[in-house]
Amino acid sequence: MRRADDGDRAARWRYPAVLVTAVLCYAALGAVLGILPDYVHSLGGGAVVVGLAVGAPAITGAAGRPLGGRLADRAGPARIMIVGAVVMAAGTIPAFVSALPSLIASRLIVGAGEAAMMAAAVLWLLRLAGPERRGRAMGHIGLANYGGLTVGPLLSRALGGQSHPTRVWIAAAILPLVAASVAALIGRSAEARAGHATAVQPASEPDAEPPRKAWRVTLRPGLGLMLVNFGYVALLSFGAAAVTAQHAGVAALVIPVFGIGVIASRTVLAGIPDRLGAARTLTGAVVLEAAGLAGLAIATSAPVALLSLVVMAVGQGLAVPSLGLLALASVPPSRHGRTAGAFFAYFDAGVGLGGPVVGAAARAADPSGALIAAAGAVLAAAPVALLRRGETRAQNRRRWIGSSRDAPT
Repeated sequence: MRRADDGDRAARWRYPAVLVTAVLCYAALGAVLGILPDYVHSLGGGAVVVGLAVGAPAITGAAGRPLGGRLADRAGPARIMIVGAVVMAAGTIPAFVSALPSLIASRLIVGAGEAAMMAAAVLWLLRLAGPERRGRAMGHIGLANYGGLTVGPLLSRALGGQSHPTRVWIAAAILPLVAASVAALIGRSAEARAGHATAVQPASEPDAEPPRKAWRVTLRPGLGLMLVNFGYVALLSFGAAAVTAQHAGVAALVIPVFGIGVIASRTVLAGIPDRLGAARTLTGAVVLEAAGLAGLAIATSAPVALLSLVVMAVGQGLAVPSLGLLALASVPPSRHGRTAGAFFAYFDAGVGLGGPVVGAAARAADPSGALIAAAGAVLAAAPVALLRRGETRAQNRRRWIGSSRDAPT
């Protein structure tokens, strides 16, 4: 009994420690984003190159997440998180050459490292959280993302920003190395306590599953994630413009209020998908996010605009972990890494496809029209929940069979 209590206490401190490692890596990304547009212009690049430099990590990220998750299933999340963080640090080296091709190469390498780091972090959090708190774990990786991307630009500004870009690049290299060191310490502690049982836990089944199986399992939740992300992209791209056009007077607060709202919802409401069920939570979440977008599109006063942002943030904060739970529902724990990796690849796809889609809506109408169109896309994610709800009994039966099959003998 005492050994079990000690293991629980160890898991409790390892969980926030893993989150900290992810925050450090995302802070490195955020620090670079703080200087990237001006840095590209200083090298002679235009708006197209700025967009390519900003979006390049998403290309290798989307391609690399399933592989990173698969490797984490096999080798353990600690090892793959360390490798991913080291690749992120090494990826900053070409940026010191001060040439546009080297900068793009740097961004692609960093994206590959982030893909492995993130997939491993998700798997590690899932294992530490246990089966009753998987929704919380799926939400907390987003919390690390938002937290790091919020802290990063502040760090960039403190280091001098565009006036001293070399300092920022050095910080972007050091932060992932610190994260890798922390991950190594956590992994070593876990190995010493449990003989690889938690942090470095190889798959309990032969790794014979074809990669396309992970894509098939995550297709519907992944498409839902893409649609939910259209709202996120619309807010980032046209939220401030819509508020300005409506004379609501809070354009400068659009992104900060939304970010704080998502962080708060992922912190305070993280357990709701586990308690109420993924399908039910998702249904309510997409209604909230769509209502927030629509409210922001028509807001003519600051209170209405701010309330709409908070409502949207709560919806976004609950929708993603709910969809993640749906993706994991029919797979055994030994395949959670590759499944989570494939699922979160749809996040990158949603960001990449959402930009042109909401941009076309804004061109056809106006910024408010883009928000309304995005609200419709977000609502379209609800059928994912409704369809999966009808499958719950069959899923539970498969999960029970899988659990019995995986049980130690």
